[in-house]
Amino acid sequence: EENEEIIYTSVRFSQTPLPRTSAAREKRAPCLWPEVVPGLAIGFGILSISLAIALIWKISNSQPRCPEQWVAYRGSCYSFSRQKKDWRSSRLSCGTQGAHLLVISDTWEMELFKSIQPECFWIGLRNSTGSGWIWEDGSIFDGTNILSNSPVQRCAVLMKDHFQASSCEFAAPWICEKSLR
Repeated sequence: EENEEIIYTSVRFSQTPLPRTSAAREKRAPCLWPEVVPGLAIGFGILSISLAIALIWKISNSQPRCPEQWVAYRGSCYSFSRQKKDWRSSRLSCGTQGAHLLVISDTWEMELFKSIQPECFWIGLRNSTGSGWIWEDGSIFDGTNILSNSPVQRCAVLMKDHFQASSCEFAAPWICEKSLR
């Protein structure tokens, strides 16, 4: 019969590192990781904040906006004058701001202006000899009749709920319109 013998061995490692040669120590770079970590964290933090600010600034500047004191509505900007001028001067005033007198292009726009303006305003609608009423953008007015009581009334104002013909020399406030930029 064969006897099996079990042998146990115990291995102990020393806690003290073995001495290295001076040449091996010189080749190894000193560990700078603990000194580098805070600096890297601060640097990445500043970089992240800078990129976030730049992205927010770019997004906010790329969105179309109306100039100050103008009202935005459905892709257009509107300015309501406080001064009163004749129709031609009102038209020129809008032009100097990169705009034109209001052109009402649909019922939504008409309903908006009916609800917000208490008095009459010059709009971009004028009676052209032989062509009838034409908007500033060249389109022909195809709405209801414009109230007129004189052949010299060739320009239109927007009243509370209708268009009214007026002498182009009448002094009134005006509404400018331009596209969102």
